[in-house]
Amino acid sequence: MAAVTKRGACSCPVSPQQDIDQYEVDCNLKKHGVQRRAFLEAVSLTGLAALTAQSAQAFEVDPNRDISTGNFDCLLDLPPITPGCVRLYLCRHGQTENNRLRKMQGARVDPEINKNGYEQAERLGMAVGKLIESDTIHAPTLVAHSKLLRAKETSAVLADAANSVLKGKQEPVHLYGEVSSLGEVDFGDLDGKDVNSAKSVMMSTFASWATGDIDRRAGGEGDSGREGQHYLSLARISFSTVLERGVKALETLSQVVAASSTPQCSMLAVSHSTYLRILLALVADAPLAESVLWKINNGSVNVVDVNVEGKQRLVSTNSGIFGGLKRSNDLQLTMPECHLIRRNEVRHLDGMQV
Repeated sequence: MAAVTKRGACSCPVSPQQDIDQYEVDCNLKKHGVQRRAFLEAVSLTGLAALTAQSAQAFEVDPNRDISTGNFDCLLDLPPITPGCVRLYLCRHGQTENNRLRKMQGARVDPEINKNGYEQAERLGMAVGKLIESDTIHAPTLVAHSKLLRAKETSAVLADAANSVLKGKQEPVHLYGEVSSLGEVDFGDLDGKDVNSAKSVMMSTFASWATGDIDRRAGGEGDSGREGQHYLSLARISFSTVLERGVKALETLSQVVAASSTPQCSMLAVSHSTYLRILLALVADAPLAESVLWKINNGSVNVVDVNVEGKQRLVSTNSGIFGGLKRSNDLQLTMPECHLIRRNEVRHLDGMQV
């Protein structure tokens, strides 16, 4: 069965397992007679304007800056969405001062984006606007983000820039809101330290994770590969892991798109570099030892197609993320079949000096 129809809403079925927070909120809104689009227009655009203004006021944005150097057509050469799938555009937030100064920045620190980060988010939004102009049927008009300020601000600036390109001619880009499973890895007591001084500890941690020791913690007291954060998912408390959060994010975002009453069969999400490396390694079934070296630039976008017709695969000790060799942990995760379409797209940032 085709994943999408040329006109009308996505025809992909939704999994009966609805163990996801934001998606269930959307379903509850529908049950109470609140139309999704009206809800988004009522609250998301208000929040968008406030966050964009807040970001611009945090530093002096040069009104004469030249952003014409970016290739804003960089998403127009993507292949069609894989049959049976929806498409996710997984973005990294714009630069912060911690990024510029090369300081560790995990789940425990919450800085705003800086001037460079604002421009990176703006350029990303312009590329998204061009994509929507060229494909009003399948292009993304919803933006989710993690709970951290740098992701929220990037989402707001991105959406505002995309809408400035569209000029009201197409469906505007809306803020969908926070998705808890998109959060950055907790680096423990490494947060705020110089990247070079923390590098050996982090590389050692990733090496342990890559060889199956998923209980080792980052920074002594941060996330382990197995243990993650507690969070409230409507009626019950769940205990997640870094890998499980990755699977949960894919399920959450893809099912939101599949259940949408709008024709768009894709969605944007703003997250964080270390988390995205792990998530993309899961998607590509690539060794974690390899993905830790992947470039995931500030303001970049990664493109993933996620199956919503029931095709799944097992993540276990024999999976590619552990190098395909048998390991000593008991990990068993089921995730949707995924396809990594593009990694670290940055042509929209051409000409930027950061």
